[in-house]
Amino acid sequence: MLGVVMRYLFRNLHIFVFVSFSVFSALFVANEPERTVHLVRPLVEDAVELKELAVGAYKEVRQVNLLDAADEVVSLYAKTLRMPTLLFEGLAKRLDEVERKMSRQRRAQAPGMEDEARRKLSVLRISVTFTRPARPGHWNPAVALPKV
Repeated sequence: MLGVVMRYLFRNLHIFVFVSFSVFSALFVANEPERTVHLVRPLVEDAVELKELAVGAYKEVRQVNLLDAADEVVSLYAKTLRMPTLLFEGLAKRLDEVERKMSRQRRAQAPGMEDEARRKLSVLRISVTFTRPARPGHWNPAVALPKV
């Protein structure tokens, strides 16, 4: 009989822990409502901020065309295998496109968002210059740090 009771207790231990935690929480909230608000407020503010960030991320992900992205990855891989310096040429072109797109968005955004867009661009911006070596047909990329 004792074995059956012990097996029942261990099998349903998670339920007992959940119920005891819920009862303790309810008693704490009932006895100290101001302290509860003070302790929970930062958690709620963080949750709201995470929700806003997630909504923005979902919008960005929703705008991505996965077929175009897959084609771009395959072409980038093929270019890299053929000639590794083509990777840097493609990177320089894509960064120029991103810079033009962000400058158009910057003009359309509110003034406060302009600094954020400039900060994001400075993080993404890599200056890539190409110099021609002695052998014709080959390019030597020289990657410089961003100028801030």
